Amino acid sequence: MNPGSYDSTIITTVTQKFHEGESILAIFEGYQIIGSKHQNRLLVIVSSNYTSALFAFSIARYPPESISDLTVVAVYPIDDSFWVNPESGSHGSVSSHQFTIFSQNEPTVYYYQASADVVVSRDNFIAKLKQLISDYKSTSSQAAAASFPLDFRWLDYYKRADMQAIDRNIADGSQAPKTRDSKFKEELERRRHEYIVYESYKIYTATWNVNGQTSENIELPEWLSTTEDPPDIYAVGFQEIEWTPEKIIMNETKIDRTWVNKVMSGLHKGAVYEELASVRLVGMMLTVAVKKSLRDQISDCLTAAVGTGTLKWGNKGGVGVSFQLNEALLCFVNTHLAAHTAEVDRRNDDHDEIIRRMSFEKTFRGRSIDEHHHIFWIGDLNYRLNAEITQEFVNEKDRDYNQLYPYDQLYVEKLRKRIFREYKEGKILFGPTYKYNPGTDDWDSSEKSRCPAWCDRILWKGPKVELLKYDSVMQLRRSDHKPVYAIFKVDVETKDDQMFKRVHEEVLKTVDKYENDNQPQITVEQTDLDFGLIRFNEKYSRELLVANNCHLPVRFKFAAKDDRSSHVCEEFIHISHKSGELITGNSLSIRIDILVDAKAASKMLKKLKDAKAGVKIPLDILVLHVENGRDIFITIFGEYKSSCFGITLETLMKLNKPIYEYEINELVALEKEEKLIDLTDDVNLKIPREIWRLIDYLYSNGMDSSQLFTLNRTHSKHENILEIRDWLDSWSSEPFPGIPKTAAEALLLLLESLPEPVVTISERECIVYADNYERCRELIRTKLKPVHRLVFLYICMFLTELRRRNPSIRLELLATIFGRILIRSQLPLTRTPTGNDVYAYTEGERDQRRRFMMTFLTSKIQEFARTEMNSAGD
Repeated sequence: MNPGSYDSTIITTVTQKFHEGESILAIFEGYQIIGSKHQNRLLVIVSSNYTSALFAFSIARYPPESISDLTVVAVYPIDDSFWVNPESGSHGSVSSHQFTIFSQNEPTVYYYQASADVVVSRDNFIAKLKQLISDYKSTSSQAAAASFPLDFRWLDYYKRADMQAIDRNIADGSQAPKTRDSKFKEELERRRHEYIVYESYKIYTATWNVNGQTSENIELPEWLSTTEDPPDIYAVGFQEIEWTPEKIIMNETKIDRTWVNKVMSGLHKGAVYEELASVRLVGMMLTVAVKKSLRDQISDCLTAAVGTGTLKWGNKGGVGVSFQLNEALLCFVNTHLAAHTAEVDRRNDDHDEIIRRMSFEKTFRGRSIDEHHHIFWIGDLNYRLNAEITQEFVNEKDRDYNQLYPYDQLYVEKLRKRIFREYKEGKILFGPTYKYNPGTDDWDSSEKSRCPAWCDRILWKGPKVELLKYDSVMQLRRSDHKPVYAIFKVDVETKDDQMFKRVHEEVLKTVDKYENDNQPQITVEQTDLDFGLIRFNEKYSRELLVANNCHLPVRFKFAAKDDRSSHVCEEFIHISHKSGELITGNSLSIRIDILVDAKAASKMLKKLKDAKAGVKIPLDILVLHVENGRDIFITIFGEYKSSCFGITLETLMKLNKPIYEYEINELVALEKEEKLIDLTDDVNLKIPREIWRLIDYLYSNGMDSSQLFTLNRTHSKHENILEIRDWLDSWSSEPFPGIPKTAAEALLLLLESLPEPVVTISERECIVYADNYERCRELIRTKLKPVHRLVFLYICMFLTELRRRNPSIRLELLATIFGRILIRSQLPLTRTPTGNDVYAYTEGERDQRRRFMMTFLTSKIQEFARTEMNSAGD
């Protein structure tokens, strides 16, 4: 390519985007139509190591001046799947301005502006792509023959850097970005296999229907201590303990400690156990015990009970214990289902109801039985045999009980998937556990002569569970049931702390990248805006360029810094666009203006009270809030030049040199001094020199001017105002630089800018004294500070004389204008739609101030004013 034919700025910027050894072959300017909007694209052909690719960049501003102005939105390797269709229709048609790129069987349409100045022409760009397609086919064949495949791995960097973590569902707006917390959980779960190992535990489960017998004279080691090594966990269930009508009616839930103590004393003597939890419902009770050494690995232990049976009183139903062991949830359920051979459906209903209703509740939504990793279901399930069998058949030596499975109701119902779906049961190698004559091993010899059956069962559900033994104990003869037990080896999910720490750190980085790549982001050219030297009543502007370089549309606004205020910036700052929306590749220039007017001047002085000479300090911090993204903070810097505008009357009286010679911190120190400067060089100066000079000029030059003071303040923006400011601030001996009307406006601005108004009285005082000169005079004499009193009287004398010499000026107009400016109570400020703060006066309040001024302007105050002036000089 010929670099001289390309725009140097674009070439320089694009080159910086790529690595050494990667050559730019062509650059083409185009756009895409996404929805109803045009998005500019810079298409760049790049080659590296006998391969080439087409890059599509979004452009934040044109021409791009830094690599942050360019964002990769697509990378197309020029390989077997790549081709270009230079659609050319009739002149002026849409197709004559578009072409289609195909990569991995996915088409992408691009457009070009026929009239635009492009870095390379469309024809040359398309020709270059076609040449590279042809070159690839030739080079690929040669590489294949030499067993040297072409390598496109250099493109991985750009895909990873700009696009790898982009969720396209979020990009096209069909899905909102996930929250940080949900994304973190999702990624941690996805990589669960990397930090989960399995620890083996031996679990001993046991069930016995004790037929209402007490625990007296019963020892349980023959039932509970059958293993060589001590189990880690025991779950022991009973049915029909104290199963009396009274207990059923009372829905008894009090734990029978005698049975619990028997269980604890019957456990394996090779370990120390502690009771983890016990739960009871009438005749059903379940006790879970664990090795003491295991207790710290267990958490979140909860119990539950569900009554079925008659009126749901709990004569039938189930109890359960749930807990977390390491990373797995374990559940033990002990149930007693409906009795009698013919009640299969009722037993099935009890099973379903227990599953539906049993909930281990810690919060509003509890855990169900099925929300556990490992479930062990024990109890007197009461399923019978559908065929009569004889005692001789059951007692026959080496009896194969598999022959009875087709008649076992539990086996049949489970096979039909009506109950215990996905549960497993061990092969039964022991005789039926029901029904015996209590105290013997003989079958029921009562009148009912119950058929033998395996009523007492143990089932389980969950992964990595191995049944070690499933058996009954014939030696315990107190009940008409024989106790049953099952021993399991369970591999429980356990967190490898070292591996988890590594995965946790990596997931945090993944989530950070996900947030960065899938949340709206906005780029600002600079976060520090320096306005340099700022002076009163002059407007200063700076441009803030914001751009959207991400793949998502961005909505932004300047936000308040805290909930206590709705203001997004100081009153002297104006933002041209306080909110907006940018699509990918678009940028916006926002103008920030500063104008320190009369209302802001005193606040600026307070803001800069700690400033040092020649040092710029933050005037404000703007919060640029990106919807669903991160806030950007923009600091406004500036150095304010002191002026008589915004200074208190007392401080103006203390000046012994022009104010422009003072630094801000010197003025602040001067303001704190209590004693006034002895102005021996001008003993007649009783009011601030700046006010006196303006009124003195008006006495000499403006008394005959028509419309000297107006309500619309037409001269507030006159260029003379700035010259008058400099004339006052420098105590210039040059002639006054303005005209009477600008002098009058400067006087009003000076009085408006005072931090404390000339007359500060309450609304009540205005109403009470407004129509009585004597009372008004007394109020002025006793309530105002000396300087404020003299300034007020001096201005009143001037206005009275102005009215006498120029009768065309309406007295009501003067009273209205000066009443609003001179007399102010400390009312809260209200921000107008234009962003200015004003005192929230009602029309009635303004009228009271006008009447107060009228009282002075229509009275003979010269004698009172002269007396006050003379006494001030004593």
